[in-house]
Amino acid sequence: MEWILLAIAVPLLLLLAGAVAARLLPVHQISRRSRDLQQPPEAVWRVLLDFADYPQWRRQVRSITRVPSAPHVELWRESYGRTGLTLRTEVEDHGRVLLRHVVGNKLEFGGVWRFELTPLRGGGTRLGIVEAAEYYRPLHRLVARYITGPGRDIDWFLADLAREMAQREPQRPAPVPRRRTEPAAPTTAEAEV
Repeated sequence: MEWILLAIAVPLLLLLAGAVAARLLPVHQISRRSRDLQQPPEAVWRVLLDFADYPQWRRQVRSITRVPSAPHVELWRESYGRTGLTLRTEVEDHGRVLLRHVVGNKLEFGGVWRFELTPLRGGGTRLGIVEAAEYYRPLHRLVARYITGPGRDIDWFLADLAREMAQREPQRPAPVPRRRTEPAAPTTAEAEV
């Protein structure tokens, strides 16, 4: 009889401890990642802004649907199969900083991704992404922190983007032509030989 009670009590205690731990986790979680790409910032910027093309190169995105919105506001829905998110793009610093906000009512989580493009020597780009996520339900906080891990979606995005950019021609600036130097005129001693 004691074994039966123990078999029931231990899982219940573990479940209760998990629920308490999940409630103690912060709602806000920050993740940062970066990756160096061969293309110049302008080429990376164009790919980031072309969200309609995301299903072609992002493995998790099944489809994109534009959402009616106010003028000069880009809203779209990314579908991942049975789930999806509605996102809004905001350009903070053209060609350098882009923000993507999760929008909607009664969401289980939300937040913003901040894309920062930094030119590298040699014509490449360092793309940094900061995810400021908000998990409103304790179970989602627990899953994001300990099961899927912080920054997982950024890692997937950067891997997909790097693969897409590698398939494109590296768009480096044209090299500066070197000035040709004419051979020096022979000296009088060389001319006599």
